[in-house]
Amino acid sequence: GRISMFAVVGYLVTAAGVRFPGAGDVPDGLAAFPYMHTTADGKTVLMQMLAFFVVAEIVNRDAFGLAEFPGDFRNGALDFGWDKLSDEAKTKKRTIELNQGRAAMMGITGLVTHEVIGSSILPGGYLPGH
Repeated sequence: GRISMFAVVGYLVTAAGVRFPGAGDVPDGLAAFPYMHTTADGKTVLMQMLAFFVVAEIVNRDAFGLAEFPGDFRNGALDFGWDKLSDEAKTKKRTIELNQGRAAMMGITGLVTHEVIGSSILPGGYLPGH
């Protein structure tokens, strides 16, 4: 679910033309995959992504055994009032997050499917990768 949320945001942001430094020539949409495997700039972008994923995984794991449930990445540092909520409210918020993740899964599936069939659903009829 959370990965799909990142995927939808990343897809839409790159379709809007936003790029990281050094990745200005990387095409958007599915056309990015062959580019990243065959060019020096693309390989640099892949290494940046790998480094980010490694750091994010190290920082966000349950390093101290403090997780209340699977997917609880607070590690005793971030709270934002979570501990003050009732068990019923916590369950409701977790259910909301799961449903948003499911919606994002459908969203990225729809975006990629429409790109593959060549039918834009983005404003202005823009079709990533073309």
